[in-house]
Amino acid sequence: MDLRLAWDYAAQGVILFDKAVTYINPAAAQMLEVEVERVLGKPLLLALRHHHLEQLCIQGGEATLRVRNKTLRVQALPEVVLLWDETEAEKQKEALEESSRMLAHEFRTPVTGMLSLIEALQHGLSETEQLEVLDMLHQEAQRLARLVEDLPLHRTPQRERTFPICELQPRLERFLAPLQSERSAYFVWNTKHLIHANPDAVYQVLLNLLENALRYATGPEIIIDSDVRENHLYLEVRDRGAFLDSYESLFEKGQRGLHAAHVQGSGLGLALVKRMAEAWGGTAYGRAWEQGNAFGVSFPLRSDDARQF
Repeated sequence: MDLRLAWDYAAQGVILFDKAVTYINPAAAQMLEVEVERVLGKPLLLALRHHHLEQLCIQGGEATLRVRNKTLRVQALPEVVLLWDETEAEKQKEALEESSRMLAHEFRTPVTGMLSLIEALQHGLSETEQLEVLDMLHQEAQRLARLVEDLPLHRTPQRERTFPICELQPRLERFLAPLQSERSAYFVWNTKHLIHANPDAVYQVLLNLLENALRYATGPEIIIDSDVRENHLYLEVRDRGAFLDSYESLFEKGQRGLHAAHVQGSGLGLALVKRMAEAWGGTAYGRAWEQGNAFGVSFPLRSDDARQF
């Protein structure tokens, strides 16, 4: 069999050249987004239309290059160029790294809380306080167990149920009590709606939003509000403080606000909120309100979500 005929069916890109291109297989043409007939006989630069790729072909060696929005691994030999399209592999790698960071953030919150509770036990508590702390430890351990069982958390529709949003209030207030005390902050709950969702997911979203408010807001009052409009249920955390210049960018991983320079954090909290909201078909958003800033999520309505109890 003619070797070039075999190359025509190869998934690997192959280019042969001397001073000009003498052969390019369909795989290479597809990777470089060129037409075979148009590049044959043309100089490398005109054929490849990529300066770094041309230089690698001339000098020889191996490199990974970004060409036509693709990630290509290139091996240049005398008069031969081999190409591998690693775009999907690169995307999978980035997705895996992002998932790892997100999962680390999900696990960090209950683990940190459990360590604080254990320290409280070690410093001595009354019998009533010990029972309360043990109950909180048990709840956080159960949440960790569910995280392990249902990785990743935001893809667990089997755990959805209809429940009043205020059901999460006692757990959140107990968990955030040390941070509230440190900030002399208090919560105002206006959440009188039922919601159909994964309680652990909603708990994690509210926990992230409340932690952000406690860390970055300047006023003591933090309002948690639910509302129904335009076939969506909105769950929102409002704080009193200086208005922000931008909101959307804060939901990208690693992004933090202008007032976060002296506050410890990973910049993943709002990114996780966005990811989880999109997973259940909603949105995550930030906005200014008359006395500060608000961050929230929306849920597509079901027939029983709009009910108040």
